Amino acid sequence: MMSLTHVRTRIKARLGELWWYTLILFCVQRLGDVINAFVGLWLVPKYVSQEELGAVLPLAQVGTVLGLPLSILLVPFMKFLNTYATRGEYGKVKRLLRDVFVLSGILLAGTLIYARFFMPVVFERMRIANGSLGLLIVASGVLGTVSPVFVNALQALKRFRVIAVVNLLSAPVRLITMLIFMPVRALSGYFVGQSAPAVFSIFVPLIGLRRQLGRQVKSESYWQTDWRSLVRYTLPVAMVLVASTIQVAVEMFVVRHRLSDMDSAGYYVISRFAEMGAYVGLTMIMVLFPLAAEQHQRGQNPIRLLWHSVAGTVLAGLILACVFGFFGKDILGMLPVWRDYTRYAPSMSLLTIIMTLRMATGCFLNFEMACGRTGFVKFISSVAAIECVLLYGLTGCSFFTGFLPAALINWMAGIKAARLDFVLEVMLWSSIISFVFMTFGQVFQKAKDCDPSFLKGLEANSA
Repeated sequence: MMSLTHVRTRIKARLGELWWYTLILFCVQRLGDVINAFVGLWLVPKYVSQEELGAVLPLAQVGTVLGLPLSILLVPFMKFLNTYATRGEYGKVKRLLRDVFVLSGILLAGTLIYARFFMPVVFERMRIANGSLGLLIVASGVLGTVSPVFVNALQALKRFRVIAVVNLLSAPVRLITMLIFMPVRALSGYFVGQSAPAVFSIFVPLIGLRRQLGRQVKSESYWQTDWRSLVRYTLPVAMVLVASTIQVAVEMFVVRHRLSDMDSAGYYVISRFAEMGAYVGLTMIMVLFPLAAEQHQRGQNPIRLLWHSVAGTVLAGLILACVFGFFGKDILGMLPVWRDYTRYAPSMSLLTIIMTLRMATGCFLNFEMACGRTGFVKFISSVAAIECVLLYGLTGCSFFTGFLPAALINWMAGIKAARLDFVLEVMLWSSIISFVFMTFGQVFQKAKDCDPSFLKGLEANSA
């Protein structure tokens, strides 16, 4: 009779590292998602009024935008953590993490100063009172920007078990914090709760990495030898990061700023369901990046990892979109806090498809970055920029009075773009265009470069 260890080894060998670790992390993360779903779908609507509910997501994006300078500076850290870990250069990994702490402290101080002038404008457009909320939003955004670096260090060293522990406990930490603070002040308590798991996700990886990065590992400089590579890698990836961050922020701002309180609250509720379509993709990307980077570093072709990731992401998301398409109204009618939003059930299915396509595109992007390729940057950034212009321009065309011809402004006003279905349609088309480009343009060409037989086989089959 085979032991459990032997069975596990055989299953792991059969599935491969990508699917094995994806399965483990998926199971652990889904336990956390049950708690997060409770927070997003019941706790937040219970304590945050309908008039303010639609401001939750855009305010969270404000913190991300304010933390964007730090995100840009951390771009090369994420890549080179994988590179140094693959080479076994733990002294450089240790120095990188130390520098992250220093940079984070400096930029946090600078962001807090800048936010004092920036946040009042945001609160006015979000229809929210200021108070101490601005400080909490900035802290939450910066902490949320920093914490993935330390989880990335675990990824680079393939410490997936520690990642599983972080994912398993982060959600309970978030829930307990929100249960304590949200009854006192709803929105402030929400952002305190958002910050707690980020802090947890910084310190637990440090404990988990003590064996590889403890006192016995001597810190080693990386700047003198690799600064050119760091800069060369950072510039194109930073362009995509800025474009995607601003794209999501604009979407959230348009929904809250241009639409009614009811529509923005409805978007919040359906987005909590729709993001479930990204669950599989998020888990696969976490495993895909370090495995693809490692294989590429060794001169192997990791294209099979990519196609497995994309297929798993799309299949899971489309199944969920179909479920929402058939049973969306029934689901939203189950609890009193959702019943006001049953009319948004068709939009819930559409938003699930949007998030699925974006996560599949994220698989492509992470794969390309893991292989050190950045040819996709200009196109993907352009699509994001065009979407932002269309959304904010068409939903608020009166802004252009005096700058554009009156006939053009009247035509723009006739579209009546300040409605949720229009916003989702624009988001859908930008997601489709990016996905198709990455599938048939960039990735197929790169696959041919890595393995000429890949496209020859497709040509032979089509003939």
